[in-house]
Amino acid sequence: MKQTERPSFMPWKTQYSRCATETPRPSPTQKNTAAEESVFSVAALCAETLKALHQRIRKRKPRIELDIDSSIPRLARGNGAQIENILHLLLSNVIALSLDTAVKLSVVTRRFTAEGLEVLFSIEWAHSGVALSADPVIEGNAPPGLSYSICSSVIAAMGGRLHVKKQEENMVISFFIPLSTAGISEDAENGGAPVLLVEDNAMNRKIIASSLEHGGYSVFTASSGQEALNALFDKEWSIILMDIQMPGMDGIQTTHAIRAEEKKKGRRTPIVAVTAYARPEDRERCLAAGMDDFLAKPVKLETLLSTVERVTGIPSARKSAVRGPDAASAILSFTEGDAELARKIIGEFLALAPPLLLSMRDAFDRKDRETLRVLSHRLKGNLAYFGEGEAFLLVEALHRELDNLSDEAVAATLLRLLSESEYLIEALENKEEAAR
Repeated sequence: MKQTERPSFMPWKTQYSRCATETPRPSPTQKNTAAEESVFSVAALCAETLKALHQRIRKRKPRIELDIDSSIPRLARGNGAQIENILHLLLSNVIALSLDTAVKLSVVTRRFTAEGLEVLFSIEWAHSGVALSADPVIEGNAPPGLSYSICSSVIAAMGGRLHVKKQEENMVISFFIPLSTAGISEDAENGGAPVLLVEDNAMNRKIIASSLEHGGYSVFTASSGQEALNALFDKEWSIILMDIQMPGMDGIQTTHAIRAEEKKKGRRTPIVAVTAYARPEDRERCLAAGMDDFLAKPVKLETLLSTVERVTGIPSARKSAVRGPDAASAILSFTEGDAELARKIIGEFLALAPPLLLSMRDAFDRKDRETLRVLSHRLKGNLAYFGEGEAFLLVEALHRELDNLSDEAVAATLLRLLSESEYLIEALENKEEAAR
C-alpha cells in the first residue's frame, strides 16, 4: 500500500467519525493517568484480555492458563485501560514467540500498601527456539519482539517496574502496578448500583433501562420531573439520568429543584442529561443548571455505560467492547461496495502493518523521533481506509503532537496505538478467514 494522505472522499465519515455536536474528547495524547483511573475487576480484566486474543490463540493453538491468587481483591482502582493495553500487547507478542507452547498468566499480590496493594502480573512461556541474551535478561537486552522499552516506560510512569528473566527452560516477563482499594463504595463491591432514569418517552425509557441493566446496574424509572423529585431521597442514587424535554417540569427545572432540595440535606447526586437536543448551547445550558455531563440521543451502549462508569466510579458488568468490525464496514463503504477491492486493500494492510508497527517500536527504542514521525504519517495513511477508529485517532495525534510530547507521553501513546492496531489486525484477519 502506497504512502498516502487521507482520501478526500470519505463515505464512512458520517457513520464512523465523531459528530460535530458531540462533546469533543481530549486528544489521545493528552489523557493522563489520573483522569483515566477507575474502579475495575482485575480478574475480569485479565479474562477479557485473553478472550480478545481468541483469534491468535485459535490460529497458533497455545494453551493459555490464567491463575489469579485469592489475595487479589475483587475490585481495585487504577488505570485499568492501560493495564489491559500492556497485557494485550505483551501477550500478543508472547503468543507470536511461543509457537505451540503453553503460556501462563499469573496474578498475585506483591505487597500490601497503605492505599491498597501492588499487583504482580507474570507471563511465563517456554523459550526454546527463541534467541535469548545472557542470563539474567536485563532492561534493554530483552528478547526481540516484546515491546520492552515502551511497556517499561509506561509501567514506570504508573509507579511500577517491568522485569524479564530466564527461569530454567522458561522465560518470565513480569511487572507490578500499584492499585488502590480505598474509597470503593459499597455499591461497587456489591454490584447493582442504583440508577434513577427520568424519561417520559416509554420506548426510550425501556431501551435505556435495558442498556443499564445489561451493564449490571439497578434501574429505577420516573416518567416526569415530579416523580423524580418524589423519589429523590428514596435511595442513595449513584447517578440520575435526566431527559430534558418533558411535559410540565422539564429536565432543567427538575435539576434546579433537585439541587435546591439536596442543599437542605447536604448531599449531591451526579446528574447526566440524556437528550435529543445536542447543540453546544444545549450542553452549556445543562451544565449551567447543575448537571455533571451530557449525552446525546440515541445513546450507544458503550457510550452510555462508559459515561456512567466515569461519573460514578462504579464499573459496569458489561463485556469488553468488540473492536474492529466497523473497520471492515468502513472499507466496504470506501470501495462503494466492491468486495474484491476491499479484500485487496485489507490484504495489503495485513501485509504491511505489522512490519510498520515493528519499525515504529524500533524507532522509539532508538529515540529516533524523525523516523517515528515518517512512520506514523505512513501508518495514518494506511489506517485512513478503515475509518476514524481509535488506532487512526491515536496515530493522527501522535504525528501531529510529536514535537510537544515527553518521552513518557510518546511511550503511552505508542502503547495504546500498538494495542489498538493489534485488535484491528486480529479483527481483519478473522474477517478474511471467514470470507475464505
